[in-house]
Amino acid sequence: MNPGENSVLAVLKGGLIVSCQASKGEPLCQPQIIGALCQSALSGGARALRLEGLENISYVRKLTKLSNIPIIGITKTEDLTKDQMLDQVYITSTLDEAISVARAGADIVALDATARPRPDKLSLAQTIENIHKETSALVWADTATIEEARQAQEAGCDIVSTTLYGYTRDTELPPEAEPSFEFLEQCIKELKIPVILEGRVWHPEQVERAIKLGAHAVVVGSAITRPHLITERFVKATHIN
Repeated sequence: MNPGENSVLAVLKGGLIVSCQASKGEPLCQPQIIGALCQSALSGGARALRLEGLENISYVRKLTKLSNIPIIGITKTEDLTKDQMLDQVYITSTLDEAISVARAGADIVALDATARPRPDKLSLAQTIENIHKETSALVWADTATIEEARQAQEAGCDIVSTTLYGYTRDTELPPEAEPSFEFLEQCIKELKIPVILEGRVWHPEQVERAIKLGAHAVVVGSAITRPHLITERFVKATHIN
């Protein structure tokens, strides 16, 4: 798909997408608070929002229904350990979840497009085909390697992101690791669909670099909307001895 042929992709082009998420048990994990975070991000110039959970997507869609703000929606499998998350698909892991995300109000359904097996036994191509058939949503593939990005394009996705680089068994990295601009560049050079940098983005300079390299857009989450993680970084800076 040519980005110029789709109004949602045109809105994303060259912009910042803010991921407004809070994990189960965190103080911010309430639709009203997620909605406030979204409105704050939009007031700062965000072009789009990435949201987790059907309740949050539906709530924020109602807040923004009169605007042209795209929502990228996902679900996450709960109660997995960090080690389990390295080996299991946990972002919009089934076709049923993907369709529910679209019906909750997401313009784009993001899903795990790694080589790991999907819980409902469908292939990535079958999943994408059915999302396109059953909904009007675009499909965004979260990947961790250039091979997965290539396969996602072949499977029919509309967008590829670098979201899962560093979060799979084969690519595992410590939390403080930076984004892989090498991976981003490979995707931009080889793929014919929009490529988005997501994951481990903490500094405006990284956003600028990605856009200059040709990224369609950049997603920033924790550095903007996860205060406990931001606080942890500053606390670590006090441990100078």
